[in-house]
Amino acid sequence: MKIPRCSTIFVSILVTLFVVGSWLNLSGVWIEFPLIVNQLPEGWGLPARMGLISNLANIGVVIIAFIRRFSHGRVAYEVPVNIFILSTGTVVLIILAFVWHKTTTFNGSEHSTYLMGFSLSLSLVDCTSSVTFLPYLDRYEPIYLNAYFFGEAFSSLFPALLGIAQGVGQTSCMRGVNGTLVEYTSPPRFSVRVYFLALAVIMLASLLSFITLCSIRTGRRKDSISIDSSNIKKNVPVLELSTIEKKTSANVEVDKFNTTIVNDYSLTNREFWLSKHGSYLFLCFWTSILIIGASPSLQSYSLYPYSIEVYHHTIVACQFAYPLMSLLGVFVSHLRSRYIYLLSIVGTGLFGYTFIVAKLSPCSPLVGRLIGRIMISVCWVLKYCVLYFIRILLGNYFGRKSGHRGLFWFGVLTQIGSLIGALIIYLFTEHLHLFHERKICVSYSC
Repeated sequence: MKIPRCSTIFVSILVTLFVVGSWLNLSGVWIEFPLIVNQLPEGWGLPARMGLISNLANIGVVIIAFIRRFSHGRVAYEVPVNIFILSTGTVVLIILAFVWHKTTTFNGSEHSTYLMGFSLSLSLVDCTSSVTFLPYLDRYEPIYLNAYFFGEAFSSLFPALLGIAQGVGQTSCMRGVNGTLVEYTSPPRFSVRVYFLALAVIMLASLLSFITLCSIRTGRRKDSISIDSSNIKKNVPVLELSTIEKKTSANVEVDKFNTTIVNDYSLTNREFWLSKHGSYLFLCFWTSILIIGASPSLQSYSLYPYSIEVYHHTIVACQFAYPLMSLLGVFVSHLRSRYIYLLSIVGTGLFGYTFIVAKLSPCSPLVGRLIGRIMISVCWVLKYCVLYFIRILLGNYFGRKSGHRGLFWFGVLTQIGSLIGALIIYLFTEHLHLFHERKICVSYSC
C-alpha cells in the first residue's frame, strides 16, 4: 500500500478541519434539544418549528446559484463566501450561548425569538456551505474528497462527543405542593452556555484552517482549468443537468494528446430521469427529505415518549452514523445500482417506522418497556446509517462523473429536499396536529 506523503496528510487534515464547520453549529443546537425543549414555550413542537425555520435559510443556496449563473461557472466567489460562513458561525454561537433561553411576547403568547432568530442565521451559513465548501475542493486533487466527507462527518461527531460529556441528567416525578406529580430533571454536567462556547472554539479552528488552505498551493490540481468549465472528467463525456432539454444534442469535445472525441447525446426529460444519472439525482433529493428535513423535526414525538435518556442518547448516537459511514465509504466508494436502490428501500422503511411511532404518541409501541426503547433507538441509528451511506455513495458518484457541476447540484438538491421534508412535518405538527406529547408523570390508558 502506498504511504501518503506528509504534504498530502497535512492538506487532508486542513480540509477535514475546514469542513468541520459545515454543519457543526446547527448539529450542536439539535443535540441540545432534549435539554431545552421543556424549558421553552414551544415544548415538543419546537423541533418542527426549528426544522422549518432552519430550512428557510435555503435562500442562501438560491443566492449562490444566481452568483454561479452570472459568473459563468467560475469559482472565485467561493473563498469570500466561505470566510463569511465560518466567521458568522463563530460569532453567532458566542451570542447564542448567552441569549438562547430568552423569549419575547407576540400576540399574547411567548416565543423563543432569540433561539429561532440566531438559529436561522446559523442555518443560513450552514445551508450555503453545501454549495460552496464542496465545489471549492474542485481546485484540489480528487484524493481530498474523502477528507471532505470525514470533515462533514466530524461536524456531527464533535457536537455528539460534547453531548456525551455534558450528559442529560435524570428525569423523575416528584409530588408538588398541591399533591400532584411534577416532572423534575436533574441538571447536566455543564450548562448549555458552556456547550455553545465550546462549539464556537471549534468553529474558530475551522476558520483558521480554511485561511491556511487559501494561503498555500499544496494539493491543488496542476491544471488551472476548472472541471466545471470543461465538463470533462478523465476523457469521458459527462451527462449534466444542462442536457435535460427537449430533444437537444450536445457535442462534447475532448482535447487531450492532440486528439478530439465528439459524442452526441440526445435525451428527453423522461429518458434522463430513468437513466442512472437521473435516478441518482432523485435519490439525493429523496434521502434529503427523509434524513435532513423530516427526521430532526420528528425526534421529540418519536423518542421522548420512551424517556429523556432515550431521546438524548439516541440523538447523540445518530451523530456517530455519518462518521462511521464516511469511514466505510473509504473502503466501499461505490456499489452497483441495484444495491443502492435496495438500501434506499430499507432506509425508507426504517423512516416509516419512526414516523408511525411519532404518530402513535403518546401511546407509542412498547412504550415503558425495555424492548421498546431498544427497538426505537436501533431503528433511528440504522436509519441514519443507511441513508447517510447512500448519500456518501451518491456524492462519490457525482464527484467522479460530473466534477464541479455535479457536486454543485448534489448540494442544491440536498437543500431543496430538506426544505420540503421540514415543511411537511411542520404542517403535520402545527396545522393538522398529527402528533401529541406524552407527559412522563401522567398515566395513559393505551
